[in-house]
Amino acid sequence: MSSCVICGGSDFKLIYEGAVRDGAYGTLRHGASIDECMQCGVQKLAEKDCTPASYYETGQYREILKQSLVISKAVLEQDDMQRFTLDVLGSNTLRNMSMLDVGCGVGSLLDMTRSISGSQIGIEPCAPYLESLTKRGYRVFPSLSDAVKDNVKGIDWAFSIQVIEHVDNPREFLEEILSLLKPGGKVLISTPNRNDILMSLLKEEFPSFFYRTQHRWYFNDDSLSECAELAGFEVINIHYIHRYGLANTLLWLKEKSPKGRNKMPGIDSMADHFWKGYLENNKQSDTIYIELKAPEND
Repeated sequence: MSSCVICGGSDFKLIYEGAVRDGAYGTLRHGASIDECMQCGVQKLAEKDCTPASYYETGQYREILKQSLVISKAVLEQDDMQRFTLDVLGSNTLRNMSMLDVGCGVGSLLDMTRSISGSQIGIEPCAPYLESLTKRGYRVFPSLSDAVKDNVKGIDWAFSIQVIEHVDNPREFLEEILSLLKPGGKVLISTPNRNDILMSLLKEEFPSFFYRTQHRWYFNDDSLSECAELAGFEVINIHYIHRYGLANTLLWLKEKSPKGRNKMPGIDSMADHFWKGYLENNKQSDTIYIELKAPEND
């Protein structure tokens, strides 16, 4: 990179070179590299190793991850992630509010909030999902820039779950979302946490799983906050969410490979609750959610 698109910095450090995940687990791209901006702290995958933008439009991105383009199956796959979003939303209400989901996929979050929010808009480039969303009555656009051109404004709440790490320019991405919000409107963004506990426990094995061709950008809490503030937002809160139980960590340590939510004898819900709480309190969860607020009118 000649200069960082987030902060304009020109000083970079190579922090990883080697294999990265290329789609579903088991497929690797070798010789990839990750640089870190010494000014804002964001990490970026070399452009030559990134998934082409066209893959998101055709659905090829989903296919190489072995995710379904069949709507009935895709809904079940994507519902799981949104339960964490609703947990983070907590006491914030969407009742009668206008909401925007950027990178809405098949529409899981839109479906879950449809009966309570006032109106819903989705942004989704994947053509098969876009067609289904339209047929189901949602107002949808293939990109943020299309929503801007259509003069979408005054959104109360925006969401973008596990999307910012994919985009060409995270700061510009947030600036476009900001332009669609009403003064004082809020947005909830989530992204993988590069301070995930396994990045420190398995320094040799885990980076080739964590880093992947689908993700251009890698954030911790500080770099994500700086990106948001440079885009014009106020940071309201940062939530550290760990989506896996203790068995996941133990199986990684034992077998050096992902086992998802597989269980282990002797590991009960109490142990999982303690482990998740410990990681979240120590900012070593697998996911970061950041809650942002648009400036109020003077």
